[in-house]
Amino acid sequence: MRIHASGRALVAILIGALFAAGLAFGPARVEATTDLERPEGAVVLTVTGKLTRKNTPNGAEFDMAMLQRLGTTTLETSTPWTEGESEFHGVLVRDLLAHVGAQGSMVKALALNDYNFDIHIDDFHRFPVILASEVDGRALTARDKGPLWIVYPLDDFSGREKQAIELRMVWQLIELQVR
Repeated sequence: MRIHASGRALVAILIGALFAAGLAFGPARVEATTDLERPEGAVVLTVTGKLTRKNTPNGAEFDMAMLQRLGTTTLETSTPWTEGESEFHGVLVRDLLAHVGAQGSMVKALALNDYNFDIHIDDFHRFPVILASEVDGRALTARDKGPLWIVYPLDDFSGREKQAIELRMVWQLIELQVR
């Protein structure tokens, strides 16, 4: 049997369609629903909930290198927990949420010690809120509010508004739940 050029193209299309159908129903199905890279180091943050991009069936896990590849920024502010003005370094929360395709209106921030706080997602677009991984040039550890700490530009607020913002500055952050 002789196949013409257009016949060869049709066969290639059919084989491609059968191969794609096999992937959709075979063991690679989990892989097809995940499009973020997987962490190679220790997982420091898990993002769950209403996401369009994941690297696990339940959400997105990040090691420190993955977070840093999203781009980092520096925020100078004072806090009640640090001496004077400090220089915090980390990823903007809005960049992280955009990276995972967050679709909710609220984010529940959960800490290692079970403290949690619900934050309106608008906060992350209105203010340069970061997931700090460093303060004054040194990496944060669990002993000093790390490895991740939600940091707002506190010096931009005053009075009751500042007190309300301080409650949102979850340290020892381990998970963000997008709802």
